[in-house]
Amino acid sequence: MKSYLALLLVTCLMVSCKPKETDKNATIETLEQFSDLQTIIDSEADGVLVLNFWSIHCPPCIKELPHFNTLETEYQNKHVRVLLINLDFIKKLDPRLYPFVKKQGIKQEIMILKDQNYTKWTEHVDPDWYGALPATLIIKGDKRHFRFGSYEQYADLKKDLDALISQ
Repeated sequence: MKSYLALLLVTCLMVSCKPKETDKNATIETLEQFSDLQTIIDSEADGVLVLNFWSIHCPPCIKELPHFNTLETEYQNKHVRVLLINLDFIKKLDPRLYPFVKKQGIKQEIMILKDQNYTKWTEHVDPDWYGALPATLIIKGDKRHFRFGSYEQYADLKKDLDALISQ
């Protein structure tokens, strides 16, 4: 009986001492205006920032989300930050977004951009973009690569990132 209790105590200690993964999306930050996102962009001058603009109502957006997970895992030691910028209507967030993120197991950091006046800020992302989804912006310093449309293959996303990194 004593050995059973000792084994139970050791097991409990091992489980409680195991480092826990931090859930970046336990609470999802909401950005009121595009200028809030611009502040984040400006603060990432030393690394590479990958911004993916998406919505849960956009099938191509959902299809490409796993590519960003792979990208973040592969480039985790190379100063690459992946941000998934959700553009869903704010009233749909609690009943749909949080359960969706959990069900899909999305690990990348998600931020919600409430600024629905796309014509006012999309030109700051890319002059030719009018707000249709998905869209991805990769930034390294003053260099930018913008892609409208989904990444069908992970290799295409990796190629675009590597091209920008090598500049």
